[in-house]
Amino acid sequence: MLGHTIDHRLRISLGAPTGGPIQEGVLRTVIDDAGWPSPEIIGTVMAAGTALLEELERFEDEAGQPLALEVETEERLIRLCHLASHFETIYRCGGWVRGNRLGLCSPGADLDGLAAVVPDYVVADIRRQMALAAEPGPFSRLRELPVQLRACGPVFDGSADVGGADADFILDGKLIDCKATIRPGRLGRAEIYQLVGYLLLDYGNAYAINGVGLYLSRQGALIDWGVEDFLGLLGARLDLETLRAACRYALTGGAEGDQPPAGGQRGLLPTPRTGPAVQETLFDAVE
Repeated sequence: MLGHTIDHRLRISLGAPTGGPIQEGVLRTVIDDAGWPSPEIIGTVMAAGTALLEELERFEDEAGQPLALEVETEERLIRLCHLASHFETIYRCGGWVRGNRLGLCSPGADLDGLAAVVPDYVVADIRRQMALAAEPGPFSRLRELPVQLRACGPVFDGSADVGGADADFILDGKLIDCKATIRPGRLGRAEIYQLVGYLLLDYGNAYAINGVGLYLSRQGALIDWGVEDFLGLLGARLDLETLRAACRYALTGGAEGDQPPAGGQRGLLPTPRTGPAVQETLFDAVE
């Protein structure tokens, strides 16, 4: 939930306060989990969710919002972002899952009541992460990009082929996933393959992705690669266009896209510029 919360708060700084997952999550509160929560709680949460969307929409601005707002406004916004992360969970799970804290609210509670019970440690934690983002560095520079170079929550041509997939950001052509991990040294295959998945699902190169990266919000750091270097370090033997066509072929059961060429026709991509002397594979660095 903290990871979703910082993601939402960073999106607000880029001028995109809501987005499909939160909106859909509010709508899907009607889908209970075998009778949990009660209809009264569902009505309470849906009404608060509608009010949440209305309040968040006030922060929509092409210029984005400051990375650190006035104290009371920032605290309120963080609380709203944390509630939004619970609605996103409802969307991701296709309905309620027992344990979602929204289902534990008091019947008849309004948005203010739900925001008031967000733990103080959440506010303090997200505030620290936003302070890091606001320091001169990778995210503060990305936030200054013109609006046409910023995409939040991008959905890809192939997203429907995997049951839905939306990334965190594409900023100046760079696909970036935000990670709020305490121990970045433990990032590994799952996180790298997540980036690969997004990259391949952009079948038609709609976003003209030229690089990929991980923004580490608790460290204020960005780890990034050019697309060719990234694929080369993964040992790819096909160019991006061919990989995307093969991915589409596989995900659609051969209905669309193209089969990859036979093994004998494949050749390693050019040696990455950051090459073997520094890093032989991605996993040398992240495991």
